[in-house]
Parts: sequence; C-alpha cells; structure tokens
Amino acid sequence: MNTLHFKYAVEVERTGSITQAAENLFMGQPNLSKAIMELEETLGFQIFERTSKGVIPTDKGAVFLVYAKNILASIEKMEALSDKNSAAQALGVAFPRSLYIASAVKKMAAELDFNGKIRLNIRETNSVQIINSVAAGTFNLGIVRYRLLHEKYFMDYIRDKDLDVIPFWEFDSMVLTSERHYRGVEKISYQELGGMTPITFGDESIPYLSFGEVRREAKSPAADKAVFVYDRGTAIELLQTLPDAYMLTAPVGKKELEKHSLAQKKCEIPNERTKDVIVFQKGYKLTEIDRRFVDILSEIKNETEFDLR
Repeated sequence: MNTLHFKYAVEVERTGSITQAAENLFMGQPNLSKAIMELEETLGFQIFERTSKGVIPTDKGAVFLVYAKNILASIEKMEALSDKNSAAQALGVAFPRSLYIASAVKKMAAELDFNGKIRLNIRETNSVQIINSVAAGTFNLGIVRYRLLHEKYFMDYIRDKDLDVIPFWEFDSMVLTSERHYRGVEKISYQELGGMTPITFGDESIPYLSFGEVRREAKSPAADKAVFVYDRGTAIELLQTLPDAYMLTAPVGKKELEKHSLAQKKCEIPNERTKDVIVFQKGYKLTEIDRRFVDILSEIKNETEFDLR
C-alpha cells in the first residue's frame, strides 16, 4: 500500500473536490482519480462518495482517513529525526513574479554553504496557486500579492485554507518600461498608458471571481492592445524590445533596473494600491533560514523604498 496515496486521499477530503485536490497536488485529475480508485480497490471498500457538489467520505472512508492522517503525521515525525533532513539548509517558498523577491531569493542562496546539504524549493506563480501550494504543504512559505480592491476575496480564501498571514508591504504599483525608450521621463499619466502596450501575466487569478471577471477588471486603458506572458524572463525581454511596452509592478531597486536596462515611472492609476503578505500553515514555526529570508526581503524592500525618495 503506497503511503503517497494516503496523501492524495487526505487532500481530496480536505478540498472536497478531485479537481481542486489535483490542482493543489500539481497532477492531472485523471491520474488522481485513478490513484484513489486503486487505493479503494486495495482496501476493498469505497473511501469517497461522489456527489453533484463534490466528494464526501463514506462511513468506512472517514475511519480510514483518520488512520491515514495519523500515519502521515508519524512519517513526518520520523523524517524530522533524520540527520539528512535536520542538517539540510532548506528553503521552500512560492512567490509572485517579482524582481525584488527574486533578488531576495538570489541573495539568500548566495549565503548558503554549498559544501553542506541544501534543499531549495522555489516557484514563481500566481497568488491563488501560491495559497493552494502552501496549504498543500508543497512550500513552507508563500508571498501573496493582491490589489487592496480584492483584499476581502484573498483574506477569505486564505482563511478557508487555514493559513496564517503576516502583512509585509503595501505599495502603489509602478509602471515598468524600457530605460532607453523612456529615458528622462519622470512620470507617466494614466491617459498616456492608453497609447502604450500593456504586458501582463496571463494566469492572474482572484478567488471567487471567474476568469472573465478577472480579465474585465484587468482591462488597461488600451483595450485594443494586450500581451499576456507566463514567466518573468519573457516579460523583461519584451519590455526591453517593444518601444511602447509597460508592466505594472512592485517598486524595483536601482540595481535591478540597471541590470535589466529598465526604468520605473510613477503613475496615478485607479485601484492599483497593492499589498504583499507572507502566508504559511497554522502551527508552522519559521526556521532560521525562513527568518533570514524574511530579513533579506525586508532589507531589499527598505533599499527600494529609499531609492524611490
């Protein structure tokens, strides 16, 4: 009997949905359904009852899930006793595609002793995926970004996932552009953005809002122009290449701007006040490396705010 299947079953129970559990576990729904069916065949009874609203445990399934959780908890405790894990320099963090956070990850990695054991688990993605992956235990820490306009949606979703939250940074979004195309320009007006090409991340998601609603809210002044990307590297390349391209981002420090030949401009944009928060599972105690990473984040944030003065 594969204990990995126990983890799958526990996640299905937690979410009440095969689809959501598969997304949280970063696997295909057919593969997860097959794994649950194989586990049920091995046990000789049905763990879940499929309903129009999702899945719920059967009577025997509920008893099995209690045992499964106890077994998984015991395995975690045994692994914690291992010298291999306790000696490892470990950091697991998911965050939005952001230059200042990527800089903190790079600085954190540079401080690690690569002669020793290192376990780094790093992912850049959208905020909903960050919340789901931290809730699933794939990452210990997550940095979630949202506009204050949507704070209620995100806070409700974070509470639904039973995560703790530490507010980190609240800021006005900056307009990121090519340095050579906008050299000498101190400020860009909201009306000027209408003649420029917006670059946005195409997988942006807001809890409880449909994909169409998210896209409508994200509409730029130039409704006939749109470039959607899914990684930070491509976004930077396009900003450097397209003469009228821009992105709305968190403030960026001078070093990163110079490194990528970019410039950032202030712009009074309606409803663009934004917040970054740190999330982690309830009961999780930040490790020494976790705390050092947050310290580095704070240092870079403070340096960036100083650059903006």
